[in-house]
Amino acid sequence: MPITISSDLAQFVLRETGQNVYLCYQCKRCTAGCPVAQFFDLTPNQIMRAVQLGQRDLVLHSRTISLCAACITCSTRCPQGLDVARIMDVLEIEAQKEKIKSPVRAVPLFYKAALRGIRWFGRMYELGLMAELYLRLLVRRELNLRQLFKYDAPMAIKMFRSGKLKLLPSIARKPKREVAPPAPEPDAISYYPGCSLHSTGIEYQISTVAVADALGLKLKEPEGWVCCGTSPAHSTDHYLSTVLPLKTLAEVERGGLSYVTVPCASCFSRFRIALHDVRTDPELAEKVAREIDYLPSGGLQVDSLLTTMTDRVGLTRIGAAVKRPLKGLKVVCYYGCLLTRPPDVTGAPEPEYPTNMDELMRTLGAEVLDWSYKTDCCGGSLSISVLPVALNLTQKILRNAKEVGADAVIVACPLCHVNLDTRQAQIAAEFGEEYDIPILYFTQAMGLAFGLPSKSLGLEKHLVPPLPLLKGKGLV
Repeated sequence: MPITISSDLAQFVLRETGQNVYLCYQCKRCTAGCPVAQFFDLTPNQIMRAVQLGQRDLVLHSRTISLCAACITCSTRCPQGLDVARIMDVLEIEAQKEKIKSPVRAVPLFYKAALRGIRWFGRMYELGLMAELYLRLLVRRELNLRQLFKYDAPMAIKMFRSGKLKLLPSIARKPKREVAPPAPEPDAISYYPGCSLHSTGIEYQISTVAVADALGLKLKEPEGWVCCGTSPAHSTDHYLSTVLPLKTLAEVERGGLSYVTVPCASCFSRFRIALHDVRTDPELAEKVAREIDYLPSGGLQVDSLLTTMTDRVGLTRIGAAVKRPLKGLKVVCYYGCLLTRPPDVTGAPEPEYPTNMDELMRTLGAEVLDWSYKTDCCGGSLSISVLPVALNLTQKILRNAKEVGADAVIVACPLCHVNLDTRQAQIAAEFGEEYDIPILYFTQAMGLAFGLPSKSLGLEKHLVPPLPLLKGKGLV
């Protein structure tokens, strides 16, 4: 049978993303670094080759474009500078436009449920999202009832009791317009909590506020902030994934501030990428400006909360606030995949092996251990829709933390925390190895070292209780 080679698909990708797939020479670094490659039908380099050859049906019907975890490892490591993750997004979006049924049905169902909540409330409604997804999977006879009743339902009950799941949605109110923005207070910065810190990541919110107060840092939430869109947006509509973050950033500047800190790694990534895209794409910038009647200036700065603490507040100031050093506590620092990637957007000097959280923990008096999973993906974007993949990735992280002798894992993202904290019992049952490793936010570690009460840090809300460990170390 003759093989027909066409450049149509490559030209489409070039128009949509500005990426020239013919630069790919099949070095396979994207595949070698991909944490999810073992679950794909086509590896990332095979997707690139298929696009080069114009094998449209093969690509758009592939499991790969739905299962991509959006960790941006491939884009970061490509020697040709190709944004492979962005290419995966545009291929998945094209498959949806052509109404091609995904081989992984739960993924598009998850996106639709999440975006429905964002459209209705302006923010992610996690309980409604899960209820809709489970119901749709049940109707299609694709719901894993054993998973639901043995693990998910008991976990949800525990999260309800600890205040990590909200019965009612958080609603973004339309911000009030003032004639002139108020004069910013000294040490005041804009603080975007994101949807998770009002629900599943509530202990991150509690400890962040407590630590900021202890340091004299005034956090100001932008009035009427909306969800950044996260994976459901950038995997279905590039414009939507750009305009949602910029709506909030516009309110930051309208409020008279030029610096915003973001605790969630996914939100931080989407904010930075949205700013990067409008600053490098004039047509996109013009379209966004027409919709929101404002475009954030070039002077607006977005940082992760971790960088705010280590660089803006500074380790000297933090060290001066330490009253009860974390002596005897052995930790590994887990940055996850989105705090540092891609480096041309995040500005991370060492995207593969960052050290600022390590330096912060040492300043607090903890013993920081070397390990192999600092920036590996936990499967956060797949934790609801394709749980077995997330469990596989999370188990590797927990196993390595245990192997090096860590008492606890320190994190800087609510999505990472949920994966690592809430699923340990299930991972132990399915992989035949106990972990029982507390997962602490870096802000909780700061609060402990500052001598703050454990209740003011949300330590009782974890599913893997950290208090027995901390009491045994004399830290609470």
